[in-house]
Amino acid sequence: MNRTNQPNFPVIYELLKQLCQNLAGDRSSDVLKEVTRLIANKPNSIAHHAGTSAAANESAIVARINRLLASRSQASVNVFNGFYEELISMTESKQRTPILEFLFHLADSDKSASASGLQVDLRNDAGFAGTLDSVFSKLSVDSGIGGSQRLMKSRSGGTVTGSSGSLYEPKALVADADSQIADRNELEDLLIQDVIYACTGIEGKYLRKNVVSGEFKLDHIHGRNLNACDAGMLLRLAEVGFFYNQVSRFINPKSDSYLMGNFGQGYITALQKELTNYYGLIANLQENLDRQRQAGDSAERMTLTRTMVWLVEPMERLQWLALISDACREVKGGALASAIHKFIWHGDPMVRTISRELLQSACIPLQQMLTQWLTDGKIVDPHCEFFIEELTNVRYNRLWHDEFRLRPSMVPSFISDTLAKQILVIGKSINFLREVCKDRAPVPERTDLKKCLNEHLDYLYSPHSNTELHVLIDSVYLKTSKRVLDIVLGPHQLYDHLKAMRDYLLLGQGHFADVLMENLKEELDRPAKDIYQQELFSIVAAAVRKSAAEQEEPAVLNYLDVHFLVPCEGDTGWDVFCLTYKVEGPLVTIFQPVQCTYRALFKQLWNMKRFEFILYGIWRNHMLSTRCFKPIANDISVIKQHLQTYCSKMINLITQMQYYILFEVIECSWEQFSARVKQAKALDDVLEAHDKFLERIRIGIFLDESTHLFSSCLEQIFSSVRKLEEWQIGFYKLCNEETDSRKQFDEYIKSSEAKGTYGVNAERALERDEEQQEFEVKLVQCQKALNVIGVDYENCVRRFLYQLAVSPIESLPQLCMRLDYNEYYKHRDERLSVPLTFQHMRKSMANNFDRK
Repeated sequence: MNRTNQPNFPVIYELLKQLCQNLAGDRSSDVLKEVTRLIANKPNSIAHHAGTSAAANESAIVARINRLLASRSQASVNVFNGFYEELISMTESKQRTPILEFLFHLADSDKSASASGLQVDLRNDAGFAGTLDSVFSKLSVDSGIGGSQRLMKSRSGGTVTGSSGSLYEPKALVADADSQIADRNELEDLLIQDVIYACTGIEGKYLRKNVVSGEFKLDHIHGRNLNACDAGMLLRLAEVGFFYNQVSRFINPKSDSYLMGNFGQGYITALQKELTNYYGLIANLQENLDRQRQAGDSAERMTLTRTMVWLVEPMERLQWLALISDACREVKGGALASAIHKFIWHGDPMVRTISRELLQSACIPLQQMLTQWLTDGKIVDPHCEFFIEELTNVRYNRLWHDEFRLRPSMVPSFISDTLAKQILVIGKSINFLREVCKDRAPVPERTDLKKCLNEHLDYLYSPHSNTELHVLIDSVYLKTSKRVLDIVLGPHQLYDHLKAMRDYLLLGQGHFADVLMENLKEELDRPAKDIYQQELFSIVAAAVRKSAAEQEEPAVLNYLDVHFLVPCEGDTGWDVFCLTYKVEGPLVTIFQPVQCTYRALFKQLWNMKRFEFILYGIWRNHMLSTRCFKPIANDISVIKQHLQTYCSKMINLITQMQYYILFEVIECSWEQFSARVKQAKALDDVLEAHDKFLERIRIGIFLDESTHLFSSCLEQIFSSVRKLEEWQIGFYKLCNEETDSRKQFDEYIKSSEAKGTYGVNAERALERDEEQQEFEVKLVQCQKALNVIGVDYENCVRRFLYQLAVSPIESLPQLCMRLDYNEYYKHRDERLSVPLTFQHMRKSMANNFDRK
């Protein structure tokens, strides 16, 4: 190439002429003519190769030559490698690269030219062969080695000339080529043996294993003698051994990667099956190699390339097995199945097949556990791998709720939450029927379900929920659930017990609550430590008989009992008294968890009932006092009028609250609950509806955390009621004293008239005047105290109404409207006049009613 990067054709022509004379001998002129014609037809190829030959990679060119010769025969490759080694010993790298590149492209270009009829026969009488295509390829044995002339130095330092002056005779050249082929075959056999060793995790002559990572690398001594092509191929094949080492760790009990548990053992079984097939392939390779060594040269020799073809698929399988196994590290049970299931929808069909085989083997314990659980209600899970957990030391009254529960971390990803809950309920229902209800009837469709689990467990992995297994599970779920529901609603009268608890514990039986309150008042006013439970129970039984509930079935009423809370110092019977409902048999496991909730609801409702009773007592005393205190009516008329006003306000508030709780909260919630019971398909549906029923009541009577402000306001209102009761007692005591004093004074005057003294003395009159003045002073104090109670009460009510007005619960603003029906408190509290809190609420709800 000159400075303008253009080919120097005269120089090229001279070089070609010398080359043809050395190679073609007498026929060099014919060959030169054809070569120059070829170059004239493709001048750009000369320029291109000349411009890139200096930068070409020698190893890449050698690899390309090997591929070209390998397409013809393996013997050609062996002969070329022998001559290439001689070329290495006699030339430098910068000289070898252009020579090899030129010869390769010349042969490749002449191959295409031969298609157009270019054929130059270089064979002469001595057996020399060649077309222009075989200028390079005639180095192979299968095209008549012995007559080709090559331009290179021999090992002895001599030069090779034309056919008449050749240093190598045909027989010597063939013998040397055979020797080189034999050496190459021996080397390749050694390399293949190392590959086989590496495939089983064993080091060889040319490969050494890293004890930490398990990777193979070339031996630092023997590896130097390998060319780049052999070394690269050897390392590539050694990757099979690396992946084998990765997989074999998971089946080695001494390894920290060994999978534990029944699911892990099933997975290891599948891995061992895969490795068994792999071992068979390696044994096949070893057998072929041994046979090849014994037979010597053969037309179909095992080569590194053929070995690569054999090991491509096993290497890919081992690579995916290692990847899947690594994802299963440190997991067990359902979590292990989930880790495998992630690969089951992979885009590669081979990966899908591998992962499905691994999953099927790993899920054999799952199949056995599901069969036992869905047919017998039993769990055999020594390694805690099943996604349903059985708790021990559970009390009898908590069996349904606490004995069995889901393990979220062990639920396989191919089992939906709905299906997992159905499976849980099926086994739990079977266990409940047999252990608690003593019903040992066989599970419906048990045989079909067991057969489907044994033969078609793969339906469980299906993304569709309409498979035969899913349909069977759904059918068994409905039938077992209905069986449990029929037993608890039928022979054990679950619904009747729930209704009785509503009537007595939630005071839904109004007359019973009134009678019980009236009969218990005197007893509950006593200190808690002086009250006996048996005495209160007899009073409760009497109240039941007096109420309309005496028409109920005695079997239901016998469960009602008195429960005492733990008393504190200074507590009265009101603080510790509580009704409870005791059931027996299977219902114990259902009702026991909600007993505390019922007690809390009863205490709140009983407390409201108590203050309603107190207010009615105040009103009754107020009405009766009108006749009793007629002599002092003029003195106490104003106070009694205030008392009547405050008492009316309190009674209105308590009455409206009682109506709201009993009808809008409890009764409406009960209707919704009854409707859900009729629609229930399983016992859990009834229990869930019952829990929501109790939750709505808790919110409605202000026992929920979100309504604690209402409870505090109600406590302050009840405190005002208690103060009013105490004030009335003190006021009536004062009035009784004044009435008695006036009555005694009048009797004294009458007695003096009978004696003839007529009248009273000054001392007695003065004493009476002092009593009158003292009474008037005390009346003023009573009136002030009453006003204080009234003001405190109204402040508490305003705060309560404000909390109701701004509540996000829709029913509470409506309750606020009912309590302040004449807007008395609204006009006395600026906050209740804000449109966004009170008036706006009224307009909004009015619009809602209009739309309805």
